[in-house]
Amino acid sequence: MSHTENEACSGKETAEDPKGAADVSEAEMGRAGRGGKPSANEAGSPAGRGRAGHGGKPSANEAGNPAGKRNGSGTARPAVILGGAVAFLVGCDSMVVAPIAPEILQSWGASASLSALLVAAYALAYAVTSPFFGALADYRGRRPVAVAGLAVFGAGTALTFAASNLATGLACRALAGLGAGMVMPTVFGEVVSRSTPQTRGANVGVITGMLLSATVVGVPIGSLLASAVGWQWAFLLIAIPGFLAIFPAVRVFSGVVSRKADGRAGGGESATGDGPRGGASAAVAGMLKAALTHRGLLFLLLSTGLWHAGFAVAYTSIGAFYEDRYGFGAAEMSWVTLAAGAAGIVGAVVGGRLLARWRAASYTAVAGGAAALGVTTVTFLPGPVAATVLGQMVWSVGVVSAQPAFMTLAATLNPRLQGTALALNGAAQYFAQFVASSAGAAILTATGSFAWLGAASAALAVLSAIVVRGVRAR
Repeated sequence: MSHTENEACSGKETAEDPKGAADVSEAEMGRAGRGGKPSANEAGSPAGRGRAGHGGKPSANEAGNPAGKRNGSGTARPAVILGGAVAFLVGCDSMVVAPIAPEILQSWGASASLSALLVAAYALAYAVTSPFFGALADYRGRRPVAVAGLAVFGAGTALTFAASNLATGLACRALAGLGAGMVMPTVFGEVVSRSTPQTRGANVGVITGMLLSATVVGVPIGSLLASAVGWQWAFLLIAIPGFLAIFPAVRVFSGVVSRKADGRAGGGESATGDGPRGGASAAVAGMLKAALTHRGLLFLLLSTGLWHAGFAVAYTSIGAFYEDRYGFGAAEMSWVTLAAGAAGIVGAVVGGRLLARWRAASYTAVAGGAAALGVTTVTFLPGPVAATVLGQMVWSVGVVSAQPAFMTLAATLNPRLQGTALALNGAAQYFAQFVASSAGAAILTATGSFAWLGAASAALAVLSAIVVRGVRAR
C-alpha cells in the first residue's frame, strides 16, 4: 500500500498532501488488517514523520495533540473512554423517553397517544442540524463543536427536567437532539482519526456498544428513577455528567483545523469556491456540497437509511407484538429488551474486531443475512417464547454489528470531510428511523399482521447490504 493510501486508511486529515486525501475503498480497508506491509508512516521512518505539514510544521488539525501521537491504540484510548461515556449518555437520553412517556405526558396534561412526538422532536433535530455542525467541525476543528455540543445537550436535557407542558417539553427534546447531533459525529471522527487500521473497527465498535448499553443499563435505571422519585430525575441524572464531560473534552478533542487545509476539502478544489476568503458559511456549504456529490458517500447514505429503516419498521411495534402473541406486559418486556440489548453489545464489539479482517461490503452482507434471519424468525415462525427471544437476539446482533462498518466507511471515504460524512450518516439514520417507524405503524394498522413488518424489515436489510457494495473510492 502506498504512503498516501495508508494515510487515507488511517483516517488522518492530511491536508498538506498535494494530491489530496485518497478515498478509502472497501478493499483497502480490508487489506489493512490482513498483514500488508507497513508503510513508512507505520514503521516510524522519516518519510512518515516528515509529512506533518509544509516545512516540517505539524498540521493544524494535530494542534493540541503531541506530534506523532495521534494514532495507535494507546493514544486512541482517551478518545475511546470519553467517547464511550458520551455515547452512553446520548443513548440514555434518546432511549429513556419511550418507557416513561406516559408518565411525562400525564404530568403535562397531554394525551399518551402523543408519545411519538417526544421521540420525533429529538430525532428530527439531530437529522436536520447535524450535517451543518459536522461540516463546521471539519472547518473549525472537533474541539469547539464537541464542547458546544455537550453544553447544548446538557442544557436541553436539564431543561426537560423543568418542562411543565408539551410545547416546552418538545422544544427541550429538540435542543437535546441538536446537542447530540453536534457531539456524536465528533466522537466517531476523533476515535477513527486516532486509531490504526487494525484497531479502528474495534474502537468504533466500543462506541457503538456504549450507545447500545444504554438500553441494557441506562433505560432500566431511568425507569426505576421515574417510578421512585419522578420522571424528571432521570433527565437530571443524564444532564449533570453531560456538563461534566465538557472538561475532559477540551483536552481530548482535536484543536482548530486550518482554513487553508479545509479550502481543499473536496480533494484539491476549494470547498468555498474562492479559498479561505469565503468565510465559515461558504466553507461549510462547500463541504456539504463536496460530500453530497461524492458518489461513494451517496451510496453509503442510502445504505444506512435502508438499514435503519429496516430495523425501525418492525422494532417500533415489538411491544405490541409480544403483547399480542404472548400477553407480555412492561415487566416481561424489560427482560426481552435486556436480552436483545446484551446481544447487540456483543455484536457491536465482536463485529468491530472482525471488521479489521473483512471487507466492509462483505461484512455488511453477513450482518444483513443475520438481521433478516432473526426478524423472520420472530415474526413468521410462531413457537415458544424462548425461540422468539432467541430470534430477536440474532436480529439484534445482525443490526448492531453492522454499525462499525457504516461508521468506519463514513469516516474514511474522504478524511478531509470526515465530520461532514459522519454527520450526514447520522442524519440519514435518524431520518430513516422517523419515516420507517411511522410507516410501520400505518402498515400494522392497515393489515393487523406483524408478518408484513417482518417481511419489510428483512427485505430492507438485504437491500442495504446490496447497496453498500456501491461504496467505492473516487
